[in-house]
Amino acid sequence: MRASIRTILATATTAVMLSACTSTQSTQTTTQSGQTAQLAQGVPIEFRLVPASGNPAGCTQLDAAMSRVHTVTPMGSDATIRSAGGINDTLKQTSPNIYTTQFRLGAVTLDVVADASRMPRTLNVTEPKIGCRWNAIAR
Repeated sequence: MRASIRTILATATTAVMLSACTSTQSTQTTTQSGQTAQLAQGVPIEFRLVPASGNPAGCTQLDAAMSRVHTVTPMGSDATIRSAGGINDTLKQTSPNIYTTQFRLGAVTLDVVADASRMPRTLNVTEPKIGCRWNAIAR
């Protein structure tokens, strides 16, 4: 009798553990210290971009749109980016937890890279013609 109770408990424990492993909707990222962090799908990551030092003078016209909070929300192989500054787009996953897009803001083309593959998470926006750059670390 005791052996069958142990077998039932062991089977139930294994089933619970397997269920927990297969039902999580998160991916793992590795921190700089080697620790593993969970990146929950559908959970927004907030960034506040700042202009890179040495940006050309022509970049200041985009600073107002770039300085607002940008929210990146990973959703499997895609992620969305939203901001009050007019950037609203879908990013495609190019590497595990690295999402990119090319976005047009008026006549300007911006390359956007959200890197959630390591800690701290980063967002980089570049304008390749003039050489403008904005960077952020997750808040």
